[in-house]
Amino acid sequence: MDLIYDVEAPDLSTMVRRVMNVTGYTDEQEATKMALVVRDIAERCRQTMITDGSCGMREYKAWIQSVMITRDPYESALSTIIASASADPDNRAELISTCLEAQYARTI
Repeated sequence: MDLIYDVEAPDLSTMVRRVMNVTGYTDEQEATKMALVVRDIAERCRQTMITDGSCGMREYKAWIQSVMITRDPYESALSTIIASASADPDNRAELISTCLEAQYARTI
Protein backbone atom coordinates (compact mmCIF):
# COMPACT_ATOMS: atom_id res chain seq x y z
CA MET A 1 0.00 0.00 0.00
CA ASP A 2 1.37 3.39 -0.98
CA LEU A 3 0.80 6.65 0.80
CA ILE A 4 -0.82 9.24 -1.41
CA TYR A 5 0.00 12.91 -1.03
CA ASP A 6 -1.81 15.77 -2.70
CA VAL A 7 0.96 17.62 -4.56
CA GLU A 8 1.11 19.80 -7.64
CA ALA A 9 2.01 18.02 -10.86
CA PRO A 10 5.60 18.71 -11.91
CA ASP A 11 6.38 20.54 -15.12
CA LEU A 12 7.00 18.50 -18.27
CA SER A 13 10.80 18.44 -18.13
CA THR A 14 10.76 17.41 -14.46
CA MET A 15 8.33 14.59 -15.25
CA VAL A 16 10.60 13.32 -18.01
CA ARG A 17 13.78 13.52 -15.92
CA ARG A 18 12.21 11.76 -12.94
CA VAL A 19 10.74 8.90 -14.95
CA MET A 20 13.91 8.40 -16.98
CA ASN A 21 15.98 8.30 -13.77
CA VAL A 22 13.68 5.80 -12.06
CA THR A 23 13.16 3.48 -15.05
CA GLY A 24 16.46 3.74 -16.89
CA TYR A 25 14.63 4.68 -20.09
CA THR A 26 17.03 6.54 -22.39
CA ASP A 27 14.94 8.01 -25.24
CA GLU A 28 14.28 11.54 -24.00
CA GLN A 29 12.41 12.57 -27.14
CA GLU A 30 9.95 9.67 -26.83
CA ALA A 31 9.62 10.17 -23.06
CA THR A 32 8.73 13.83 -23.67
CA LYS A 33 6.13 12.88 -26.28
CA MET A 34 4.63 10.42 -23.80
CA ALA A 35 4.64 13.03 -21.02
CA LEU A 36 2.65 15.34 -23.29
CA VAL A 37 0.00 12.65 -23.69
CA VAL A 38 -0.16 12.08 -19.93
CA ARG A 39 -0.52 15.81 -19.32
CA ASP A 40 -3.23 16.08 -22.01
CA ILE A 41 -5.19 13.14 -20.57
CA ALA A 42 -5.04 14.57 -17.05
CA GLU A 43 -6.24 17.94 -18.33
CA ARG A 44 -9.01 16.37 -20.44
CA CYS A 45 -10.20 14.39 -17.42
CA ARG A 46 -10.39 17.61 -15.38
CA GLN A 47 -12.25 19.45 -18.17
CA THR A 48 -14.80 16.69 -18.77
CA MET A 49 -15.16 15.62 -15.12
CA ILE A 50 -13.84 12.10 -15.68
CA THR A 51 -13.14 11.25 -12.06
CA ASP A 52 -13.21 7.46 -11.83
CA GLY A 53 -9.48 7.02 -12.42
CA SER A 54 -6.17 8.84 -12.48
CA CYS A 55 -3.45 9.79 -14.92
CA GLY A 56 -0.27 11.14 -13.41
CA MET A 57 3.30 10.23 -12.58
CA ARG A 58 2.53 6.63 -11.51
CA GLU A 59 0.68 5.94 -14.73
CA TYR A 60 3.38 7.66 -16.79
CA LYS A 61 6.03 5.47 -15.15
CA ALA A 62 3.96 2.34 -15.83
CA TRP A 63 3.58 3.39 -19.48
CA ILE A 64 7.34 3.93 -19.86
CA GLN A 65 8.04 0.53 -18.30
CA SER A 66 5.54 -1.14 -20.60
CA VAL A 67 7.07 0.55 -23.66
CA MET A 68 10.49 -0.72 -22.60
CA ILE A 69 9.06 -4.23 -22.93
CA THR A 70 6.65 -3.94 -25.87
CA ARG A 71 8.36 -1.21 -27.94
CA ASP A 72 4.81 -0.09 -28.87
CA PRO A 73 3.72 3.17 -27.21
CA TYR A 74 0.18 3.04 -28.57
CA GLU A 75 -0.64 -0.48 -27.38
CA SER A 76 1.14 0.08 -24.08
CA ALA A 77 -0.89 3.24 -23.52
CA LEU A 78 -4.13 1.30 -23.78
CA SER A 79 -3.20 -0.99 -20.89
CA THR A 80 -1.58 1.67 -18.71
CA ILE A 81 -2.58 5.33 -18.95
CA ILE A 82 -5.93 4.84 -20.72
CA ALA A 83 -7.00 1.93 -18.51
CA SER A 84 -6.03 3.91 -15.39
CA ALA A 85 -7.75 7.12 -16.47
CA SER A 86 -11.26 5.63 -16.56
CA ALA A 87 -13.13 2.36 -16.44
CA ASP A 88 -15.89 3.71 -18.68
CA PRO A 89 -15.51 2.54 -22.32
CA ASP A 90 -16.93 5.81 -23.69
CA ASN A 91 -14.49 7.89 -21.63
CA ARG A 92 -11.62 5.69 -22.75
CA ALA A 93 -12.62 6.07 -26.40
CA GLU A 94 -12.73 9.85 -26.01
CA LEU A 95 -9.30 9.96 -24.35
CA ILE A 96 -7.85 7.79 -27.09
CA SER A 97 -9.24 9.94 -29.90
CA THR A 98 -8.55 13.33 -28.32
CA CYS A 99 -5.26 12.77 -26.48
CA LEU A 100 -3.46 9.57 -27.44
CA GLU A 101 -4.05 9.76 -31.19
CA ALA A 102 -2.94 13.39 -31.24
CA GLN A 103 0.62 12.09 -30.69
CA TYR A 104 0.38 8.43 -31.78
CA ALA A 105 -1.46 7.06 -34.79
CA ARG A 106 -2.98 3.64 -34.35
CA THR A 107 -0.88 0.94 -35.99
CA ILE A 108 -2.76 -2.01 -37.42
